[in-house]
Amino acid sequence: MFRPDTIDVIDLQLPPESFKTLEDEPEDHYVEGTFSLAETDGTPGGVGPFSMPITVGIRLKGGNGSFRDLKDKKAAFKIKFNQVKGQKFLGLKKLTLNNMVQDASMLHETMAYEAFRALGVPAPRTGYANVYVNGVNYGVHLNVETYDDVSLPHWFATTQHLYEADEPGVDVRPESQGEFEVDEGDEEDRGDLKALIAAANSGATDWSGGMATTADLGEMTRMWAVERYTGHWDGYAGVALPHIPPVRPNNYFLHSDEAGLFSMLPWGTDQTWGLDVEFDEPAGGLLFNNCLADASCKGQYVHALRELQGVVDGLDLGVQAGCLAERLAPWQAIEDGERREYDAEEIAEGVEAAEDFIAARPAELSDWLATQPAGGGGATAAPAPCGSPEPEPAPEPEAEAKTDPGAMADQGGSSLPAASSLADPPSSGPTPGEDIGSALRLLRLVAGGGELQARLRLGDSGRLTVMATLRTPAGVRRVCASHYEAKAPGGLTLRCSLSSLAREHLRTRQLTLQVTVRFQPGAGKAVTIRRALVLPRLG
Repeated sequence: MFRPDTIDVIDLQLPPESFKTLEDEPEDHYVEGTFSLAETDGTPGGVGPFSMPITVGIRLKGGNGSFRDLKDKKAAFKIKFNQVKGQKFLGLKKLTLNNMVQDASMLHETMAYEAFRALGVPAPRTGYANVYVNGVNYGVHLNVETYDDVSLPHWFATTQHLYEADEPGVDVRPESQGEFEVDEGDEEDRGDLKALIAAANSGATDWSGGMATTADLGEMTRMWAVERYTGHWDGYAGVALPHIPPVRPNNYFLHSDEAGLFSMLPWGTDQTWGLDVEFDEPAGGLLFNNCLADASCKGQYVHALRELQGVVDGLDLGVQAGCLAERLAPWQAIEDGERREYDAEEIAEGVEAAEDFIAARPAELSDWLATQPAGGGGATAAPAPCGSPEPEPAPEPEAEAKTDPGAMADQGGSSLPAASSLADPPSSGPTPGEDIGSALRLLRLVAGGGELQARLRLGDSGRLTVMATLRTPAGVRRVCASHYEAKAPGGLTLRCSLSSLAREHLRTRQLTLQVTVRFQPGAGKAVTIRRALVLPRLG
């Protein structure tokens, strides 16, 4: 359901009393209805059979500018599968279906979240769905992965709280502490949030040093780097616009682990890829502004932008924009005329504007980085060819000998048989256990249970990337990608969930994956190990 190369069809049925409730009292009311889904071959004429309808909770969603009513507009929806206690659909508890009414291209969110994930920022996967309500076509929607206890274990080993900044202007200030909505964790105990707010507002000379125990500034600066690069003016590191009230920051989540260390997660990226936001304009939230004023934190932010510079080169976002636009066009053409927000010409103009922004942004970043002190380079990501599925997000790695029981919570299907350590013949690179300048040791590489595992020993702190690709008749496809910021030397196991494409191929044949492990130490040159790994056919 989170593959931009396919479009599902979702059928919602609302009885008259539920429909009327959503018309009269649309906000924050889940009403009872039914949900069913059909897969397609990517075209409106290739819709398969629907799943059995299940009882769910349905409510409307949207904020200022994006909310649309149910009666005659293109409404957006939240679906709660666990409205029936304990019920899930394909392992999921909830769905978020955005109407994309503030994005004529209907591409912005998918490409923005891919950029976040490529830089190792926890961000949702996306897919597309054509939504019907009581047989009426409500049009193309974006299916955005919900942040909850199903998706969070892909990124974090533990979760103490997930806080949502549910209203514009909510920030890590003492007066805002009670304004964050608790989506996961104890609603009464906000001690972790209180500690973050105290550190952020301490006024200490060494601001980033004082934040070390409460905030993962490495992760946060990467998030802000992507926000600024994609022109996400309505995010945490956003900017005020002359014609819009200054209600920044906006559209973000705060996640704390059991140690009280916070990360920041992006949201609401529909208005990206259009505004040339300055990379160092201090107009965002408190944490971003304080970071720019702190030499150490700003150095991390500049380094994150240098990393991003390398990553976006490999994403080939301009090609992806064209692919998505072509894929969505026949579905946009059949949208109900009364509810349709944009005609074909407006959609084409939106796509062209996004493509122009994507084409110009690398040079703008290069020009800005040329004015900054020299820093280390960033990891690069393999391009995702047109039509390839998104890689499954990988869980946060843990110390050696530990496992992540929630890593595959929403995958379903058969698990993979264990692959042998390393395949013969190996590609270029050392044998397992060999030192690479003492910075990186690959101790073991295996696959099983739907994921690839690389057991590693690092000689320094730094940025670690594991990626696997598969050669198919349609070209090289990325089937696994995982990133990790190692804060200290030592051993760890980095896990990388294999995509549905890899699992589908394994039902008919064995696969040979090209695995790349890349480590960028805090100081010194990056080192890379490339190996081939054979996975036997399922069954």
